[in-house]
Amino acid sequence: MKQKPVLIDTSVWIGYFRNNDDEAILIDLFDSNRVVINDVVLAELLPAMNAYGKKDPVEKMRAIERLPVFVNWEGLIALQTVCIKNGINGISLSDLMIAQTVIEYKISVFSKDKHFKLINDLLKFEIFNPPD
Repeated sequence: MKQKPVLIDTSVWIGYFRNNDDEAILIDLFDSNRVVINDVVLAELLPAMNAYGKKDPVEKMRAIERLPVFVNWEGLIALQTVCIKNGINGISLSDLMIAQTVIEYKISVFSKDKHFKLINDLLKFEIFNPPD
């Protein structure tokens, strides 16, 4: 049985590029052909990488399977409304777009960002939990 793809969030990539955090987990996900990304994550990562001349990592990031982001603005408004009604404020549009992508494609997200754990109880999407 094929395992679900995992959208790797910006927070994981930053930890990896700074300190090799989660290197073994990412290698395992790459080896099992499960890593995906979207333009929201790329838009968060690539400007700094381009500015600091990190050409090789930029090319590698662009080579990862990219899921199209179809922004459903009414859906984002609804997601944000649910969050606010439940006392969860300050969720960025980029995090909501990533959650919307994960929900739409029925995949999981690997993130270090606490916002995903906060909104997951309300929005019911899958968070990837690496094996111990």
